Amino acid sequence: MIVLAPTGNIDLAVLESLRQPLAAAYRGEVVIGKSLPLRPESLNPERRPTDAQAILESIPNASRGAWSLGVANVDLFVRGLNFVFGLADDAGRRALISLWRLRQEAYGLPRDDLLFRRRALTEAVHELGHAHGLGRCSSASCVMHFSNSLSETDAKGCDFCSDCRRKM
Repeated sequence: MIVLAPTGNIDLAVLESLRQPLAAAYRGEVVIGKSLPLRPESLNPERRPTDAQAILESIPNASRGAWSLGVANVDLFVRGLNFVFGLADDAGRRALISLWRLRQEAYGLPRDDLLFRRRALTEAVHELGHAHGLGRCSSASCVMHFSNSLSETDAKGCDFCSDCRRKM
């Protein structure tokens, strides 16, 4: 089971759009959990992005046989990187994605809900893959391939390659 944990102000329709595709990708039930507030220690007054590690740590560790996915609508960073699309902790069976940089409007482009939801799904599947213990994949078309830009996220899509699917 995967529990979607909205973190901060998240549109319920976005969470609903993730449920069925995540259930298919991970072959299990996906439920929407209770909303988690953004903790003050996650906010960094010296820069706009929010500390992804602090938010991830606020997501409760998942119980045996379950995983938690935090979904935030803030710009995230981790030390050493200007931004991240998400972060995962396989020991706690939890992951986090940010919707902030997945929207066309963040770059001054026209809104595209279909593209936004595909990107959100890609990042959700990717980070949950890490929470399941998968590492990065060298196959550019695999969802577990590292992406540092939206063009790389768009290119890889949201499916596992045969090797990563077998590891699952």
